[in-house]
This record gives sequence, structure tokens and C-alpha cells, in this order.
Amino acid sequence: MARTILIIDDDATSREVVRESLEGKGFEFLEATTGEEALELFSTHDIDVVTCDIMLPGTDGIEVLRQIKEIKQDTQVIMLTGLNEVDTAVEAMRLGAQDYLTKPIRLKELRVVVDRAIEQKRLAEEREEWRRQIARYSGRLLGKSPAMRRIFHVIEQVAPTRSTVLITGQTGTGKDQVAQEIHEQSRRNDKPLIKVDCASLPESLLESELFGHVRGSFTGAIKDRKGRFELADGGTIFLNEIGEMSASAQQRLLRFLQDSELERVGSSTTIRVDVRVIAATNIDLQQSIQEKKFREDLYYRLKVVQIAIPPLHERPEDIPILAQAFLKRYSEETGKELRDFAPEVMDLFFNYPWPGNVRELQHTVEHSAIFATGPIVTLKELPEEIIQYRATAGEKPGGEPFDPSKHIVIPIGSTLEDAELEIIRRTLELVDGNKEEAARILGLSRSSLYRRLPKLTQMMMTGP
Repeated sequence: MARTILIIDDDATSREVVRESLEGKGFEFLEATTGEEALELFSTHDIDVVTCDIMLPGTDGIEVLRQIKEIKQDTQVIMLTGLNEVDTAVEAMRLGAQDYLTKPIRLKELRVVVDRAIEQKRLAEEREEWRRQIARYSGRLLGKSPAMRRIFHVIEQVAPTRSTVLITGQTGTGKDQVAQEIHEQSRRNDKPLIKVDCASLPESLLESELFGHVRGSFTGAIKDRKGRFELADGGTIFLNEIGEMSASAQQRLLRFLQDSELERVGSSTTIRVDVRVIAATNIDLQQSIQEKKFREDLYYRLKVVQIAIPPLHERPEDIPILAQAFLKRYSEETGKELRDFAPEVMDLFFNYPWPGNVRELQHTVEHSAIFATGPIVTLKELPEEIIQYRATAGEKPGGEPFDPSKHIVIPIGSTLEDAELEIIRRTLELVDGNKEEAARILGLSRSSLYRRLPKLTQMMMTGP
């Protein structure tokens, strides 16, 4: 998707410099010469980044910035200023400008600042997408990885139909949540979703639970009883761990899928019901077919549409949004104001293999919420096995040895300003004092870096 940049400047040469320095990056450009013209364009177009001269005829750049931020807070605004307008530029930063550059504009510096603004815009959009997902799915089915986006697309396509769906994936990946979403997005969502765990029911009771029974059909059958299929009439039945179903129950299920008819155990009376079947398994059904444990004809009846959910460690992009959704849930349940995870916690979440998948992540966040003493979840509040993994792993993914000399340690209790200055100091050490290279690595403009250097010098002279 092409990003749109609005260039606001009454000087035609300055507008041309900005436009030509950014051409070739796939941007679309809009131009305005006054604040009034700029605000009109902003209200009628989807603008990602604004470059705005502070001195404009009529409505000045500061007022344009203020109104842009009122209309759309996440718009990235870069102010352009003369050398004698730095104080005004600082005011612009306070009002939400992403950065400012002094004229004459250095083209390389402009490109760096715009690239960073585009990245900030992308991150803001990503956070908004997370919020929309959390609001829509209530933490039930979340993700932004390519795999999850494909799953969302399949759900949207298959939900309105009555086709059977087979969901596969390891334990804890969220198969039941996928089934729930299919049902809720279907035309049957005003009817029951009946869930059956085939693995938890004894073989002797499974058929009775699914298809019902009549009085006297077996010991303990003291009255007629409807099965889960009849209870789900008009709605959906979710058969979890379908691979554990007995041969006899498989036969009955196959007949139902063929004819939408069933017979209660002990009865020869045919009952017709309208039920959509969703099945799930964590085992390889094709292997079970080869071992004569699962019917091949039933397998193909079930997998009209198949949704394969990858394990969590194969889609690490989904970890932050899942963790945040769980944190929101348990913040409400515990009555604590839990806002976020410490950076080292999230780093550990990315590196941990999650053998229990999403369910293990959920339980980890729940445990942390119970023991959290502040708004930020820290390492000491994680379950012991997670902490032990961090202590014993010793390597990052890919086998790269952990080298403390390549990391910056910020003591707990440091202010944000102290942390920022320490990062700048270590980066300058890394590049042997090359300020331009340091600014590039840090994602700062040179003017932003130079504004911080006096405080850095003072910190180094006085010590921590």
C-alpha cells in the first residue's frame, strides 16, 4: 500500500526539495502552500506523514500541527524550521510532532526521519489492529502472523456454509477457539454450539452421549435420553479429539454425515436433525488410517475444509497480541491495573519454545497477573519453569551465543531519561564517536542527537 505524504510549505523550492528527495520510494505526494489548504487536504485524504513548515501565511505551522493531531492522533508530522525558530520547534515536539529539521534541509537526514515516521505509522496501525482484534474476539482468537491471517480468511469463507470442517493442530493451539469463531460467524449462531471431547468419554458411553439412547438399551438406561446431536439441532456440534472415537461411533457418524439421520442406541427409529459438524484432532489421522484405527471414508467426509493451526513457536509474531489480550483479561479479573510486560519478559516470551502453545502462554500470563506487584509484569513474577528456561538456555534462537558485552543493562529504578542517555552513550562507543552513524543506528535525526549531547556530557562528568 502506497503511503501518502502531505508537503506543507509556501516556498515552491522547499516543496520540490522534499518531493524529489523522497521520490523513488513509492510514496504519493500532496502539496499545500497555506495552513488552510493543508487542513482541507488532510480532511479529505488519508495522509500518513506530513512535512510542515513552521512559518506559513495565515494559519501557522504550529496551529496546523495542533489541528492535525486533534483529527488523527497517529499522523506523523515533521516540522521544518529556520535556525532562529528552534524554540518554536521544541513547542511543536511537545504538541506531538515526530521530529523537526532545520533549513536548509539535508536530504539524507530527511530520508532517515521520513523512514522512521513511516515505521512509527506502521507500528501505530499494528497496535490499532491489535486493539480491534482484542475487542472483536475478546482474547479468544488473535494473531497477525501470515498463518493466522490465512486462518481468519478461511473462517470468513467457510462460516456461512454448512460444510464440515476438520481442524488440526497440537494441543493448546486454539482448535476450540477456531470452532467457536466458525459457529459465531455462521448463520447458525442463534442456535447451540455443542462441544464434545471424544477423548474424555469412555468408549462404552460415547455413542450414547452423541446419539442418545432409549430406556433399557443398557444397564443404567432408565429413561429415553437425547444425544448431543439432537441437542445441537439447527446449530453446530464440535467433536474435539475425533481421532479417539471408537470404530462403532465412527460408523454412526459416517452415516449421519451422509444422510443427516441417526438412531438412538437401542432404537431402530430414524431421527433427522440439521447439525453442522466441526471436528478437531491433535493426531495424524492419515497415520491412524494406515494403522486401521480411523476410517478413510470418514476422514474425507470430515475434511471438506481443513484448517491447520501451526504451533505458537512457529508464529512468534502472535505472541505480543496474545499476551496483551490475556493480560487485559486477568487485569480485570484480579482488579489490578496491569499495563504491560517488562522488555526482558517479552524477550523471553519470544525465545521460549512454548510446548503447551497458546494455552501455556495464557496460563503463564494468568500466573504472572496473580503475583504481579506493580503495573508492569517482571521476570520474578513468571512461573518457575519459564524462569529456569531463561537461566539454562544460554543461547538465542538460531544457536547464537548470548554475549553480555553486546547488551545494555539499565538498572531498575532508572529514569527514562537516564536509560535513553545510556543507550546513546553505548552506541557512540560502538561507532567510535561517529555522531552521524550513531544517529542512524538510533533512528534519530542529527538535530535530535545533538540536543541530547549536553545532558550526556553532564551525566558522564557527574557519574550515575
